[in-house]
Amino acid sequence: MHEGALADHTPMMQQYLRIKAQYPDVLLFYRMGDFYELFHDDARRAARLLDITLTARGQSAGAPIPMAGVPVHAVENYLGRLVRKGESVAICEQVGDPAKSKGPVERQVVRVVTPGTVTDSALLDEKRDTLLAAVVRDGRRFGLAWLDLAAGRFSVLEGADDAALAGELERLRPAELLAPEDQLWAAGVHGAGPVPGARLSAEAGTGAGGPGPLQASAAAPTLPGLPPGTGGALRARPPWHFEFATAARLLTDQLGTLDLRGYGADVLPLGVRAAGGLLQYVRDTQKAALPHLRALRVEERGEALQMDAATRRNLELDVAAGEREDASLRALLDTTVTAMGARALRRLLNRPLTDHATLRQRLHAVGSFVEGRRHEALREELRGVGDVERILARVALRSARPRDLAGLRLSLARLPAVRAALATLDSPLLQSLHAAVGEHPDELALLERAIAAEPAAFVRDGGVIAAGYDAGLDELRHIASNTDGFLLELEARERERTGIASLKLGYNRVQGFFIEIGRAQAERVPPDYLRRQTVKNAERFITPELKGFEDKVLGAREKSLAREKALYDELLQQLVDRLPGLLETAAALSMADALATLAERATTLRWSEPTLVAEPVFEVVAGRHPVVERYSESPFVPNDLRLDARTRMLVITGPNMGGKSTYMRQAALIAILAHIGSSRAGARPSWSR
Repeated sequence: MHEGALADHTPMMQQYLRIKAQYPDVLLFYRMGDFYELFHDDARRAARLLDITLTARGQSAGAPIPMAGVPVHAVENYLGRLVRKGESVAICEQVGDPAKSKGPVERQVVRVVTPGTVTDSALLDEKRDTLLAAVVRDGRRFGLAWLDLAAGRFSVLEGADDAALAGELERLRPAELLAPEDQLWAAGVHGAGPVPGARLSAEAGTGAGGPGPLQASAAAPTLPGLPPGTGGALRARPPWHFEFATAARLLTDQLGTLDLRGYGADVLPLGVRAAGGLLQYVRDTQKAALPHLRALRVEERGEALQMDAATRRNLELDVAAGEREDASLRALLDTTVTAMGARALRRLLNRPLTDHATLRQRLHAVGSFVEGRRHEALREELRGVGDVERILARVALRSARPRDLAGLRLSLARLPAVRAALATLDSPLLQSLHAAVGEHPDELALLERAIAAEPAAFVRDGGVIAAGYDAGLDELRHIASNTDGFLLELEARERERTGIASLKLGYNRVQGFFIEIGRAQAERVPPDYLRRQTVKNAERFITPELKGFEDKVLGAREKSLAREKALYDELLQQLVDRLPGLLETAAALSMADALATLAERATTLRWSEPTLVAEPVFEVVAGRHPVVERYSESPFVPNDLRLDARTRMLVITGPNMGGKSTYMRQAALIAILAHIGSSRAGARPSWSR
């Protein structure tokens, strides 16, 4: 039966239902030609979420089968809308050859797109990390792991109580949060225990099921002590994914080590369990190797200023009241010139450090930039650098598109100028970034040889590999594209041979090449003409010579596209083999942009450098609230503050709207900015450890 015929007993729908059974809790995008189709409950749900037309086709148990679809060429738009709503989507592609299939074309799920694992540029906020997190509890203590799959940063920490967990989740704001099923409780149920009747997205274990949301018979799931809505979409995962031995084995396999002592994670059993469960989820969804995950970074809560969730929200570091980002401290600071620099600056702001040695290095780097406004030269060169960090992640996942590689090529071409701008600065931190950037001449030369100047958007369209890169491809392209001369010559010869002046050669995708002759002249054709098609007022024929040419040309086109795909895959592998150095360059570029931006802000906003001292003192002379000053129409009145070992508290009084909260927030923001290595809006701020 043709694939277009629908009924639950047909081979195609049996294939669909079999695949859907493996992914019961996610939307299944089932590829049919130029559309991804959804059926039954998925179709109803997608129609509601995406505001697309719900139709019906065929029957199931005597009732019409609900059906909805989205075009392949616009799928990213629809995926973006779904993941922003917290949905996950299994992408089911045709992997078989339709010409060789006796029944339905073979299909399989090639990846599962979830809110925390998206890597496509169209689905990501370019200035914000998209994080996947996992948490494991043991009493009040917790282990937390998080991953930015689009950049390859993998981190872990442990903490002691609910307030600490809520504070870390407020800092990270993960798009998706994983937890063992047996640690999730029913929200809003007094005295509730683990969610009853919970149905996991992967009931049969790893690989078989997709990563869908928990479906509970009683109430929505939550973590004990976790405020509602914290941590993005909450996913239940099988408890055995978080067992220590399983998690440690998975992590060492990914990192290529015998144990986790080199990362300092061997003393964090809860953190290891969380990281292992997270890594299993990523492997289940991506169905691909993860070569850009090369390290596990351990964070200690004591290394940073500790702020609870309410403090972070009230200080409006990242977003202001009402989820407004334009009135936050981050918005004031962010004049970065690259997307990866913007994300690096956001990370600095959300984790102010306590280590004075690191902070002095940053302050010295910012001061080196400020002197002679030398940040301007670096920022000008960085403007030509693309989002190298995320491009390399897509290279690692084999999902990089041709224009990603063209962007990488342009970025690598800018590296010598970027390094030259860093070379003149005397800061040890900036000199280390200069060394880390590198120039990568071999990778640049490879991309210049391999990728066309203006490649097509997709490899399947052809025109991606540059002429001259592969002799075999060049020959196939020549055969496929140089048909006009042969056809004109053949047409002239056949007119002369047959004496039919109206004879003409044509081509369409259904019939291929043909000779068309008016019906009145059809009786005059030579014996070697074989009738191919009858159309209105004309007959179409094929000759052995034209058939041979057709086979050669059409075969060359197919072989050309296949050869181009193979060459592109080989190119990705060559880049994967060189990932470590390229990733180091991306990290150095993002930090250089962030530091140069802090220098630009200090220069433009007339900020002064803080002095870090060992004594227990916090002194600000002529301080200003940075955000209020920026958005206030009237001049901000500077003010002073001093706290020390003898004066640890001040009582602030005054009328409503008199500026008390502004004064308190100003003090906190001055401290935070000093602890990210930034200059501050004050004449002489000092801050002790």
